[in-house]
Amino acid sequence: MTDDELIARILYRDGSVLIVDKPAGIPVHAGFGGGETLDQHFPALQFGLPNPPQLGHRLDKDTSGCLALGRHRRAIRELGEIFAGQKAQKTYLAVVLGHLPDDEGRVDEPLAKVTHEKRSWWMKVDPAGQPSVTDYRVIARGERLTVVDLMPRTGRTHQLRVHMAHLGCPI
Repeated sequence: MTDDELIARILYRDGSVLIVDKPAGIPVHAGFGGGETLDQHFPALQFGLPNPPQLGHRLDKDTSGCLALGRHRRAIRELGEIFAGQKAQKTYLAVVLGHLPDDEGRVDEPLAKVTHEKRSWWMKVDPAGQPSVTDYRVIARGERLTVVDLMPRTGRTHQLRVHMAHLGCPI
């Protein structure tokens, strides 16, 4: 991604916040795999301010969607409070394989990180894990696929993927 491509993906901008349409396939910040990250391009989003914006939250590498960036310390702090306090309502549109049991429902299953020397790590449903809640609403059903709105009530890594797979309907 180029700086100009990221600038073209700005959905909203004011003196405090930028909302960017994050594409799938690029991590928001450095992780285990290395390579390009979205935050490497944040200096191009300064627009005259002394510092680049910072993440108000994060989205998984393979997730596309609205990403909120704070443009100064106060905005970054306020975004952090909004997302940490679960005051932001997030809805993700997903296509899952199979059919969910009901048109609306809730997955209330704790998630834990599993580490393995050969596979690095992954998340799984685990009674000893952290509380994790996802609400869902079916939008459309096809022969093999279902389109669903997913509303995470907690913000665990890979929560939506793990919860849908747990119901037998992987994203």
